Amino acid sequence: MKKIVALFAFLSVLCSLSAQKVNETVALFGKEQLSGFTINVDNADAKTVAAALTENFENQYKMKGTTKNKYRIYENQPFSAFGDAHYDIYFTTTNIGKKKNQATQVTVVVSTGNMNCITFSNDPRTARNIVLYLETLPNIVEAYALNLRADQLNKELKNLKKERESMEKDLSKAKEKVSKTNEDIKKTTDQLEKKTAEIEKLQDQFNRNQDPAVKDQISKAVKEKESLQKTQTNTQKKLLKMNDDIVKLNKKLEANQKEIDERETELKKIGK
Repeated sequence: MKKIVALFAFLSVLCSLSAQKVNETVALFGKEQLSGFTINVDNADAKTVAAALTENFENQYKMKGTTKNKYRIYENQPFSAFGDAHYDIYFTTTNIGKKKNQATQVTVVVSTGNMNCITFSNDPRTARNIVLYLETLPNIVEAYALNLRADQLNKELKNLKKERESMEKDLSKAKEKVSKTNEDIKKTTDQLEKKTAEIEKLQDQFNRNQDPAVKDQISKAVKEKESLQKTQTNTQKKLLKMNDDIVKLNKKLEANQKEIDERETELKKIGK
């Protein structure tokens, strides 16, 4: 139940990732002041947002980046979302707000080279494209977070199913041992019945003739019966433990299946 509640909480966080207002800003890059743009992404930490942007730039748009002064930098590369030119793109992310209501401030600087930063004053068309792209950032972060969660769930599912296979093998072996132990108990029971009949027969014989040799045979047979009874008792104890182990294994299998079902349900809910 707790995991289902956590799922709804996770999805509600993703649903609350909404577009924020994009503002022009002045960003510090080392000692330089650069004109850029900033946007806040709610309910997302800086590390996740940075990873989502990096994945978008480098996997979808096939750009190659470097890191300097806490910025991820893409120099002299095409980026069709902004326009037809080659651009120098700088971005950095910073956690803002309290932990329970955490957000990330994203700062992006775009230039056409030589630190000629794009603004609404010098290039309103490209600036507008930058704003439009940044307004999609919450969706990019949401998709990235969902993919991360799906990867995590699939990894957990793989491990759970592997554990299940191992437990099912253990259960099969345990049932085989129980079957073999029941056969041993039956065999010992048969031996006890025969030994009891043998003792009764010897006792009748001794009652008739009081032969000391027969009395010795009775004594020997009684000891053999006691030994069989001890073996039977120990075997029955082992059987009880085996059955307890099977009950525990079945409970573990039930819990394992529940976890598998929960993760498969969550994967369906997030469409993965």
